Amino acid sequence: MGSALLRASHAQQDPAPRVLEDSIAGRLVPEMERARLEATISGWLPEVRQSLRLGHAVRARLAEDTAVAGLSDGRRDYVLLGAGLDTFAWRHPRASDFCIWEVDHPDTQAWKRSALLNAGIAEAPNVRFLSADLASTALDDIGLPVRATWNWLGVTMYLSRAANELTLRSIASRQEGTTLIVDFVAATAELDDLGRAVSASASAAVAADQEPIVADYTTSEVETLLHDVGFRTVTMLGAETLHARYLNAHPALRLPRSTALAVATV
Repeated sequence: MGSALLRASHAQQDPAPRVLEDSIAGRLVPEMERARLEATISGWLPEVRQSLRLGHAVRARLAEDTAVAGLSDGRRDYVLLGAGLDTFAWRHPRASDFCIWEVDHPDTQAWKRSALLNAGIAEAPNVRFLSADLASTALDDIGLPVRATWNWLGVTMYLSRAANELTLRSIASRQEGTTLIVDFVAATAELDDLGRAVSASASAAVAADQEPIVADYTTSEVETLLHDVGFRTVTMLGAETLHARYLNAHPALRLPRSTALAVATV
């Protein structure tokens, strides 16, 4: 819900041209939860609020751009692993070109589908909802496509290194051309000043919701891990690269060095 509000607020509070226009995400957050989350966000420093808005918008845009680029290579399946309140299927102009697989915990997925209903938003006909508790169900056992673009954002930091490696191996075992967009919390030594402020604010917020961050990585650790589990090519995208790609029109805006973001291909 916090990620959804940050994506929605990017379109309301940051200058145009914007990275992402997600007017739907905020509508899915119940008023009571919205008030609680907005109270937390308002307590952050202004530069932290803005950089988190930008960070969440940029990572979503990168995943969506990668998925659309994959259409020319025949990748028409788009898997959102830990889909949460992602709204790609309901707002992106190319969404109808995909079969979209939303994978999430049964309780979370049921809650999202109810939120869509309450907001008066019909379930998209090309979305396949797969509910699975990956703590007890292997990813290989839930009938996902063998060649797809995979979006695994905002999840690895809440899982152990062993659990992350197991999931990554499963994705990397699929057909050649399979592509993954994934992010990890950056290790303390790689944070800049803004990254440290962002990390402190975000860590406190998720810990208060009893979902503490349990794993962080250096850039080299991420690159090594992705190669070791079977990905053929790995492209690491730092804050400067992402800023040049998506925020070149806004030189004063800053992305924090707080995550390690990668695009990996089998």
